[in-house]
Amino acid sequence: MKILAIDTVTEVCSVAILEDKNIVLEKTLAAVNTHSVALMPLIKDVLFETNLTLNDIDLFACDKGPRFFYWN
Repeated sequence: MKILAIDTVTEVCSVAILEDKNIVLEKTLAAVNTHSVALMPLIKDVLFETNLTLNDIDLFACDKGPRFFYWN
């Protein structure tokens, strides 16, 4: 199972691709107050670098960030 995981709960914005329980690729960016700008390019980068598309993803996982993404 391929998982696209997104974390915006802290000052660090993270996107990862996992296969089952193994991390294939993770990218993080210290993006204080710019998660809304950084998130989509990070997703694009991890998909490109793993040679995957959104159609290849079986599960999307994300947290509910407290403010950095939602307040922009």
